[in-house]
Amino acid sequence: INGELLLVSFLPGLIFKDAYCLDVHLFMKALPQTLLWAFPTVLAGTSLMAVFVYYILGYDWDFFLCMTFGAIVSATDPVSVSALLQELGAPPRLQTHISGESLLNDGSA
Repeated sequence: INGELLLVSFLPGLIFKDAYCLDVHLFMKALPQTLLWAFPTVLAGTSLMAVFVYYILGYDWDFFLCMTFGAIVSATDPVSVSALLQELGAPPRLQTHISGESLLNDGSA
């Protein structure tokens, strides 16, 4: 199966489901913190994984390939975390942070 076909077929459904269930007013209130979680922390995780692979594991890869590997490995999908938070009755603001971070990460993909 073509990777682009998978991305185009599954990603819109995931984004729509999260966006439909999200409280817009609470999301806008939590947007600065969500932006802080979504982009810099994913970049930091990708960079740390790339440095780990490049220096610690010692593969004969150039650093850009290590960054690509880090981006693939450090990607998270908090769908199960969101379901668990709803089941446990977590505060709505925490659920909004997790769902908003997921939306911004999936939308940037």
